[in-house]
Amino acid sequence: MKIIALCATLLFFLVACAPLRPLAPQQYRTDAPYFDTITGIDSWDKVLLPWVGTPYLYGGTTKNGTDCSGFVSSVYKEKEGINIPRTSVDGYKNGKPVNRQDLTIGDLVFFGEKSKVSHVGIYVGEGKFIHASTSLGVTVTPLSDSYWVPRYMGARRYL
Repeated sequence: MKIIALCATLLFFLVACAPLRPLAPQQYRTDAPYFDTITGIDSWDKVLLPWVGTPYLYGGTTKNGTDCSGFVSSVYKEKEGINIPRTSVDGYKNGKPVNRQDLTIGDLVFFGEKSKVSHVGIYVGEGKFIHASTSLGVTVTPLSDSYWVPRYMGARRYL
């Protein structure tokens, strides 16, 4: 029984932030010099800008490599001293639900398929979010991107 529980736990962590199918290529640059600002708010930009271009690393939580929930939890810990749940699934279960039209900078946006959350990012204003993409690493993407629109599941506010 312990082996089954251990295997189930391991499987959960393997899929918690993995996309359900490969991400579509995006045309957005990930090199930090391209971004002079992300949010236009110094306190957010100071924390977010150094992450741009960080490679994707499953289970990672540092600027050497990160996954989506590792990125979100690290940014929130650094900027606000807040512990965000470590998986996208748990992050979606907590926080205050926010309507899409009411998003503000710092809200968490969640994506998935078939009612299963599998990805999280941070809303940065002007209809964009920053996240750890498996193909591009940490990058800024419009919520209107054709890949993400049908996968949008909702948002949560932790601030």
